[in-house]
Amino acid sequence: MKSVANVLSKENQHLLKIIAEQEPQSVTELAALTDRAVSNVSRTLKTLGKYNLVEMQSTKNMHRPTVNHQAFLVVVNNDQ
Repeated sequence: MKSVANVLSKENQHLLKIIAEQEPQSVTELAALTDRAVSNVSRTLKTLGKYNLVEMQSTKNMHRPTVNHQAFLVVVNNDQ
């Protein structure tokens, strides 16, 4: 549960929203739009990619982030 909370942090939700709404053409552009370091954004995108929340589209020399889902639902089952 903790890893889900980390992946869906407010900061990462904001990043997903920026990708969906502003469609940045590169990781560098996304970093500028979010006032985050390129290395931090790149690392976060890799993590989000592991959960299939974002995909990197390769175009020429750049990698363009895209959002795979506009909405998602997290179901927690406390039954053990």
